[in-house]
Amino acid sequence: MTFRIDVKDLEKVSRKLKKLQERLTVAVLQHWAKAIEVETKNMILKEGVKDSIHVEVIEVEPHKFEVKTSGKREALPSMAKATRNKLSKMPLASRSIFKILLDQIEKKSGDKTTS
Repeated sequence: MTFRIDVKDLEKVSRKLKKLQERLTVAVLQHWAKAIEVETKNMILKEGVKDSIHVEVIEVEPHKFEVKTSGKREALPSMAKATRNKLSKMPLASRSIFKILLDQIEKKSGDKTTS
């Protein structure tokens, strides 16, 4: 089986990827970060743990973002679950960034559960 890709096709894919990247803004990512933070807090009963949870997005360079999280270690499984719950609702570009966050949370918490 062979596939042929024309330069025009590659240019079309490149334009679509650029449009996706242009739609990726701090405001869009911060919306999802806040949604994850709120859902995580709703899962936690202990006030000291609940109050420690924070998720924030920072634009470190144009169209390059960093997701910063803080929270007590015991909140990590809930943060992973909240992130998993939101991934399917996110646009593709946002999902790719928060999937990296999920991988990092799971690595820190030892929680490899997927749903």
